[in-house]
Amino acid sequence: MQICYTTYSTPKWSPEQIAERAAALGYQAVELRAYNGANVRDDLTPADCAALRQTFDARALPICVVGTSCRFSLSDEEAATNVAVAKKYLKIAAALGAPLIRVFGGAYDKAKVTEDEAVARVAGALGELAEPARQAGVKIALETHDGFSAGALVGRALRKVQSPNVGACWDWLHPCRVGESPDQTAEHLKGYVIHSHTKDARRNARGGWDAEYFGDGELPLADIFGHMVAQGFDGPLSLEWERGGDPDPEKALAQYVPALKALTKDRC
Repeated sequence: MQICYTTYSTPKWSPEQIAERAAALGYQAVELRAYNGANVRDDLTPADCAALRQTFDARALPICVVGTSCRFSLSDEEAATNVAVAKKYLKIAAALGAPLIRVFGGAYDKAKVTEDEAVARVAGALGELAEPARQAGVKIALETHDGFSAGALVGRALRKVQSPNVGACWDWLHPCRVGESPDQTAEHLKGYVIHSHTKDARRNARGGWDAEYFGDGELPLADIFGHMVAQGFDGPLSLEWERGGDPDPEKALAQYVPALKALTKDRC
């Protein structure tokens, strides 16, 4: 398991700043999602990728995941468009030396799209991407997020695909947020978890959730991690710090490394 963080947490930092600070804070890898104020583009050239890779290689800090915005559930048109984009990201990830890309199922209008239709559409898109992923040597992780926050839906889609090139990203907040226990999520995702977004949060008076420093919230972190260990998980433990507008995200990044080591008893 690698201690890493998604650069969604520090979107304004440059690649050089990300590499320097992550290495100094004890991170072992980086999930590249955003830098220089924008998400990773799908039109990066081989030269762009080589420059990025050199920046992180100089700090002995591999890029373990490329985070994308690809989503598939809303309509056939959306699915087709995002399949084409995901194929570009598979090539970019390969050029960066990243073994994974992260995708979403996507939010969908339940008045217009049934759950069965959404699951089938996501599964169809992932099935179409499975062979390009194999050829690129890059796996695809479907996150428990948005309309697919429950492990039950992610698991249903993945069972329809049945490809070793496609798995799940277990975001530690969203299944809990929609009322699914770690026991339930673990059962739904059994055998599929290849990536994780680790975080902590606490319910607020408005019925939502607020980001908290790792270990300071109310998510059942030990239970979730225990399930992942029991399933033989050996992928990235990627901090996703979601306190929007935080002027000092480095504080959360610095706090995470010792807190995670305490939780995992230095398995990382």
